[in-house]
Amino acid sequence: MQFKVDTTDSAPTVYFDNIYFCKDCDVASDTPLVAAPTPTVAAADVLSIFSDAYTNLADSNFDPDWGQSTDATIVSIAGNDTLKYAGLNYQGTYLGSQDSTATSDVSGYGYLHVDFWTADATAVRFFLIGGGAETAYALPVEQGKWVSVDIPLSAFTGVDLTAAMQFKVDTTDSAPTVYFDNIYFGKSAAATEPTTAAPTPTVAAADVLSIFS
Repeated sequence: MQFKVDTTDSAPTVYFDNIYFCKDCDVASDTPLVAAPTPTVAAADVLSIFSDAYTNLADSNFDPDWGQSTDATIVSIAGNDTLKYAGLNYQGTYLGSQDSTATSDVSGYGYLHVDFWTADATAVRFFLIGGGAETAYALPVEQGKWVSVDIPLSAFTGVDLTAAMQFKVDTTDSAPTVYFDNIYFGKSAAATEPTTAAPTPTVAAADVLSIFS
């Protein structure tokens, strides 16, 4: 392997430094350079709406006509199907139906997983709609990187989880572009803190100098 540098100028002086190849670098871009992380949750514990990693709920409509200005398309990012919302104001999805007639019982699941990426949005909300109610969840936006979120279904107060019908995404920003992947319901989210106490010590107190217990 070699580098070569040339010029059409007459004998200029040029300085170079920090020449290197980089894998998975944080390079400024308005498009993801890598696909969303591949989920590792067992398929038996998932109701997938949009993901290459699972068999998705059939017949979902990812671009219903709600009068939105968003251009919703499915694009390939590093060989992986990805939802692209360009010029987002709001965007809907019908779950398992091309219209608003179908419902899905997700009451047996614990969370809704979403991977998303944006270069220019600062505020993005993800709604679950069902039983005549819709409730928003504010996604934790970090620009220029894939962000993975497990939203507890308990956050969607008022929504009938036995009759989930639609998703909606909106923003208060001016027409940003947001990418989504791996949208699925999961049985139980990975614990982020202990759910049981540490084991109770059995050593005799006389044999211990305790610092914290």
